[in-house]
Formats: sequence, structure tokens, C-alpha cells
Amino acid sequence: MKKLIIGLAAALTLISTTAFAGEKEKSNPALATFQKEFKEATDVKWQEGKDVIMAAFVLNNFRVEAYFSYAGELLGTARNVLFNQLPLMVIKEINNRYGSVPVYEITEYTLGTDTFYNMTVELANKKLKVKATTSGELSVEKKIKN
Repeated sequence: MKKLIIGLAAALTLISTTAFAGEKEKSNPALATFQKEFKEATDVKWQEGKDVIMAAFVLNNFRVEAYFSYAGELLGTARNVLFNQLPLMVIKEINNRYGSVPVYEITEYTLGTDTFYNMTVELANKKLKVKATTSGELSVEKKIKN
């Protein structure tokens, strides 16, 4: 009986150590790049997609999303901004083209060295999804009837 208990204990020990030997802590290839690029970030939440890894976080009181490849390369960032935070050329062109109309859902995207803005411009009878470059070039991406 004693040999049976010792044998059973040895078998359980062997099974439990081999069962957990193959488990590794899952690594995040984007973590090193994130820590280098966004040192002051707080409240970080990670999410893995099919083609990208996304980190949502707070930086300088802004909610920011950063997108990384599975190789750890920073692909781009996105953050919501207010109308008065747009580049002066964008504000000027929107006012020239549409006048004083509501502009909302403004998102700033940075991809490499390029920055652009997507926003909704509300006119009397329709809404426009507009894309703007930092130099003030506007293009209508979509028209939506009210």
C-alpha cells in the first residue's frame, strides 16, 4: 500500500510538471516599441486583431489608440480632437467652404509622417464625411442625407 501511494504521488508530480512545462508567458511584440514611443502613457489596454495589435491609452489627457504590426512596428495612431485643435489651415478651409456649420466626430490619424483628419460636417440637408490634410486640403469621402 505504501508503494502504491508513493508511486501515485510520483506519477501525479510527473504529470503536473510536464503539463505546465509547455506553457510560456504570452509575449507582446509591440510592448518594447510602445514603451519607447509612449513613455508617459497611462491606463493602457491591449487588444489583438487579425493583422494588428492595438493599444488604447491616455497620453497628456487625450485618449489615444496606437496600432502595431505583429513584428512590433508602430503603424499609426488615432485620437479624437476638438475643432479648435485642428491645424489653422484646416479650420480656415472648412470655414471658407462650409461657413459656420457644426463639425464633429473629428479624429486625427497619424501614419508614419503623414497626418490627416476625418470629421463629420453637418449642412442644412445633409452630412458630409470629410477628410482633411494638415495643409487644409479637403475631400468629401461620403454624403449622408438627413
